[in-house]
Amino acid sequence: MDQKSCLRVGAVSFLNTKPLIYPFLNGQIQTEEIALSVKVPSRLATQLSSAELDIGLIPIVEYFRSNAKGAGYRILPNMAIGSRGSVLSIQLFSRVPIQDIRQIALDTGSRSSVALLKILLAEKYKLSPTFIPCEPSIDPASSETDAVLLIGDAALRNLGATQYSADLGTEWHELTGLPFVYACWVTRPDVCLGNVPKLLLDAKTLGIQQIPEIARVEAPKLGFTEDLCRRYLQHHIHYDLDESFIEGLELFYKLAIKHRLVESGQTITFANTELT
Repeated sequence: MDQKSCLRVGAVSFLNTKPLIYPFLNGQIQTEEIALSVKVPSRLATQLSSAELDIGLIPIVEYFRSNAKGAGYRILPNMAIGSRGSVLSIQLFSRVPIQDIRQIALDTGSRSSVALLKILLAEKYKLSPTFIPCEPSIDPASSETDAVLLIGDAALRNLGATQYSADLGTEWHELTGLPFVYACWVTRPDVCLGNVPKLLLDAKTLGIQQIPEIARVEAPKLGFTEDLCRRYLQHHIHYDLDESFIEGLELFYKLAIKHRLVESGQTITFANTELT
């Protein structure tokens, strides 16, 4: 395999990504077709845009924002990070009742979650608070703002930290009755994908089967209980991209347009692979 055929693939550096990439990390799938790296979600979007990556597991809002600028991104089918209700790892931690929130600190590593939060606050609570950036290391219980949005491992680490909280996956499902898609494998239009989509799908299939092992390996690294890791990956995160998830994705896009978070005129385009 020559260097040009090795695709640079970037994944999110959170626990919820591990079932999608674990077979690469543990050597179960060995290939010279993929050079894998892990980053925070916002960094992946930047690297894909600048052609530092060929495929990125990027926040779904960045798919729409980039395509509005002519990026021509395509989504790899049958794979995503989503939830059908409670997601656990995207939490609004609040020291006041949700309806009384006036200022929110936002995790700087988040993009789709911020857009989702703004939609939920407007549609469900009729709120338009002010926002300030914060690092994921912030303690939501001692924040100077009314509330803090945290995602990923930081959110899991702070479960129960404040008197009030809102799980954004639950809030979306209660509002719409649909699942939510947080991130997808996305590629640029000039990338020749070859066998890589199948390798990623194989990794997903194997990784889901290995969730108990992933929980055992990752729990001590993160300071979580093995039971929390396993329950989170098996019951809160979903990795398919079926019709119901696509319906949820389409509604999110419509609401994001309504609240001026993305531009109109985009379509959900899938990569032409043997998987479709």
